[in-house]
Amino acid sequence: MRSNTEPVVTPGPASVSLVVRPMRAGPRNAIDRLRSRDRLESIARLRSAVLAMDQLDVADWDDGALTDHLDELSATLCAIDAQVTRVAEAVRARGFRIAEPRAA
Repeated sequence: MRSNTEPVVTPGPASVSLVVRPMRAGPRNAIDRLRSRDRLESIARLRSAVLAMDQLDVADWDDGALTDHLDELSATLCAIDAQVTRVAEAVRARGFRIAEPRAA
């Protein structure tokens, strides 16, 4: 296993001094940061989807508008439900529990 620090030997007047400097971020650290950023972006996209749904209020739609868009709305809601179920099942399959946030 590789250390995150590497010794640097600097010659002194009568002895050798040892200076320890952190190594630069290598490819592994860059990949870890990329994966972390992707995860954060995924969560941000999920939150955006929730905000978009918060703005949808079909109670304000008249019956004609609801009828005109019912097929598209139904298909979209079913697709959202399927994806939420898929993600929740994947979390539960790993042994984790999905808990509702506590009220403030």
